[in-house]
Amino acid sequence: MKQVKTLATLFLLTALTVFTGCKKDETETIEKWIVGTWELDRYVQQDFKDGVLVSESESTDQGKVKFSDDGTGDDIGGNFIGGDFEWSNTEHELTLITGGGTNIYDIEEYSDSNFVFSLTDPNGNDKAVERWYLSK
Repeated sequence: MKQVKTLATLFLLTALTVFTGCKKDETETIEKWIVGTWELDRYVQQDFKDGVLVSESESTDQGKVKFSDDGTGDDIGGNFIGGDFEWSNTEHELTLITGGGTNIYDIEEYSDSNFVFSLTDPNGNDKAVERWYLSK
């Protein structure tokens, strides 16, 4: 009986080690693909009043954005942040720090080749949504 308990304990410890060791760190995975130079394909701003879209504007071909692996970045072309920035992220949020302050964006879509994030500015029943579409 003692041998069965020992084998069961060994099996349990081995299983825990294997499953724990294989767990992916989502933040690390995201950072690996964010790093690099992205084309800023589109910028869309939408304004809502009482939940109804009242205006929308779109700009295309807005330059490039570079995310470096040391957590810094550069707005190549000046149409995104207007210069250098610092960045970090979680699975669902991208944080950008500039001389003007800190903005936290919602990550809506990401893959090796596409990256979409947005910033919502609520104002009572009204809100403004800014959305950036990037590609590699």
